[in-house]
Amino acid sequence: MNNRLSNKGLMGIVAALSLSIAVLGQNKVEQKVQFYLDGKVGNELIKKGTYPISIPRAENGKEGVMEIKVGKRVVTAPFTKRENPTTADADKMTYRENDDGTRTIASITPKGQKFSLILQDGATKVADK
Repeated sequence: MNNRLSNKGLMGIVAALSLSIAVLGQNKVEQKVQFYLDGKVGNELIKKGTYPISIPRAENGKEGVMEIKVGKRVVTAPFTKRENPTTADADKMTYRENDDGTRTIASITPKGQKFSLILQDGATKVADK
């Protein structure tokens, strides 16, 4: 009898732990995004290519910090999330032209999502993996 209760208790703990891990894993949207033009995020140049990005789940109008994995570096950038009426059928970006002829990425809309990330000017952080 005691052994049976012990197994049920253990199964309950395992189920609760699994649920907690699943909920924690849902705090970010992670997917690959195609950058179709070279563009800066803050002072960091992101070359044309496909990169994994990680976006914390945030409500409309909420701010957060996204990560772009570029080789062995991780470039982070603050954003404000804006909901879109439809799901994006492709990765979309808007750019601003800089005085020196370079471009700065202004917004990113990942394929399959109903939101855009409006990137804030300036602040970025770069770290090695």
